[in-house]
Order: sequence, then C-alpha cells, then structure tokens
Amino acid sequence: MQFSQSPSMNPKRRRLYLLILVAALLALFVLIARSLLSPGGKTLSAVKLRCKVTQDVTPFGSDILYYDGTTLYCLRSNGGERWSYPLGENASFSCGDSMIAAWAGTQLHIIDRNGNATYNESLGAPIQFVRVGSKYVGIVMGSEIGPTLEIKDMQGNHAEGESESYKELILLDLGFFSDGEFVWTTALDSYGSVPDTILNTYRIQVSGSGSISLGDHLVYAVIYAGKQLNVVSTQQIRKYNYRGTLDSSGTVLVYGWQLIDSAVNGDEAMLLFTPTKSISDSSSINQLRLIWGKTDKRYSLPSLCISAALYGRRIYAFSADMVYRADLNAKRFDPISLSDALGKQSVTQYLGMLKNGVALLACDNDVYAVNLQ
Repeated sequence: MQFSQSPSMNPKRRRLYLLILVAALLALFVLIARSLLSPGGKTLSAVKLRCKVTQDVTPFGSDILYYDGTTLYCLRSNGGERWSYPLGENASFSCGDSMIAAWAGTQLHIIDRNGNATYNESLGAPIQFVRVGSKYVGIVMGSEIGPTLEIKDMQGNHAEGESESYKELILLDLGFFSDGEFVWTTALDSYGSVPDTILNTYRIQVSGSGSISLGDHLVYAVIYAGKQLNVVSTQQIRKYNYRGTLDSSGTVLVYGWQLIDSAVNGDEAMLLFTPTKSISDSSSINQLRLIWGKTDKRYSLPSLCISAALYGRRIYAFSADMVYRADLNAKRFDPISLSDALGKQSVTQYLGMLKNGVALLACDNDVYAVNLQ
C-alpha cells in the first residue's frame, strides 16, 4: 500500500500560528509581571472624586469633606454625596471622628456627621481656629497676641474659658485627650530674649492641671497615648503626664527627622518620620523611621516616594505609580502597581487615609480614592 506525503504548511498559516504564539507569550509575560508587582495577585481600585486638590480635601472617618468656596460637602469613599452645608465665602473647617466645626469671621457652626447643625451663632470676636474633640470643641478667638480660649460642648454650651494664661502669648494649637475630658494647648512667648513654647493642660470644668516650658525648639505635634502626651519638636520627643510632669525615660532625639503620620496602638503611640530634608522636595522620600514604644526602626524605600502613612499595623508609601506596603516587622516592602487604578496618571500628593483603608491621592489637581484593602 502506498501513502502520500503530507503537503507542507501554507506560509500564511505558519505566520498566523507564529503571531498567535507571540501574543500568548506576551500575555503570559504581563501576567507574571503583574503578579510580581502585586503580591498575592492584588490589584487596587480607585474612584475619581469630583473635588479638586485645592478644596481642602479632608478625611472624616470613612467619608471625605471638602469646601468649594461657599459650601461644605461630605462624600462617601465611592464618590457619592452624603450631604452639603452652606457656609458662605472665606470659611474654614476642622473635624474630629464624628463632628465638624466650621467658622467664618465671628460665626461658628458645629455640625454632626449627618450634616445637621447643632450650633450656629456669632461669638462676637474673630475666630482664629477651632479644634474638635469627642465631647467638646476648643475655639481660639480675638487678637493674635493675648487671645481667648473658649471650650463649648457639641450643642454650643459654654464649658470653659481662659484668657489670663495667654495674655502675652500666641496660641499655636490645642487638642483633647483622655476621653475628651482634658485639653492641651501650646503657646509661644515671643517677648523673651529667646522664644519659648509653653504647654498647658486643663481638665475641663476643673482648674488648670499643669504648665511647662518646652524651650525654643518648635513643637509641632502632640499625640496622646497610654496616659501620656507625646510632645514632638524639631529636636526631640518628650513624654508628659496630664499634670505636665516629664517622663525622662521616654525622651528620644529626632533632630533631622519630620513627623509625617501617627497612630495609637494600645497604650503606645506609633510615630512615623521621614528625613527633614525630604519635606522640601515632596517626591524625594527614600527613608522612614518608626518610633513605637521601645522600638526605633529605620526603613529604606525601594524607590523615591511622595509620602507615607500608617494603617492597620502596616506602613504604606506612595510613589508616582506604586504603593509600597510593609508589615511593621517586615524586612522589605511589597510593591503594588497603581497603573490598573489610575492608568497613565502619576500621583503627585498624598492627602490622607480614611478609616476604611482608602487613601486619598492627588494626580495634579484631580483627587482619587484608592482602596488599599
């Protein structure tokens, strides 16, 4: 029996098979690359928000606040509007976990998380700034030197007032601690031969609890944890109790480092720093330092980043096109690509983190809510 030979493959069909093989190999390469850039095959999702980076975009629990020049808006993390509140022009606002204070001139608004005003009155003196706690708001008003501090509850009832302590001082900042029952303030004495920062603590509706001179180094953050105030200056971290007594064993030198984020874990403050020189160039962060209890750890970032943050016992660092993630005790950062979430856009600014693990990132003037979970 005689068999005929199979004819040779058509050249056009051979080229088609070759193209299919090349396309399959390219697809496989892309999948491998994505798996390397996204641990566990993780990809990030993002929503473009209607607000702009210039509109004071601020985390508010798991929601987002922004002010467009006349109205305060609250958005969900998916971009949907929860509520709006008219403030008029030249207003400012600050918020706590569940309440908001907004002001313009002498007018003070206290607003709950659903956008309803619990207080809306004129205070009779220009408001410098307001801070919000869990039970009270602190209002600094009047002249820059010798201002008045007033504490109100969330319905606007007067709870505390103080002016004598700040007669020749500039009040810099304030905050609430210990279940919102205490307040701390930092003030600057600029009349002395050397500028001096003064820390005052009060128990609300009780007499003053403590006052201490902090020296001439700039104090720019106070974080309460474990019944202690962690006072961060350009020189060092010092720990004080509510009476202003120093815990000398808790002093840590941080000269050359700038605090960029903080969190409270149990009784310890977690303080995340970057080299001070990196702050002047927002795209040049390549090192981080985490101070947490007795731990003082340095991290090197895989590439230059814009900023970094703490969330869920992890460190997140943000570059133009990547998120780097590391557990606190990890020896390296895992990279996660932002290309699927943001396309070809480059991240230019980190604006904050929501309680549900959504990071607010700016690409030039546009703002995106990027889900890190």
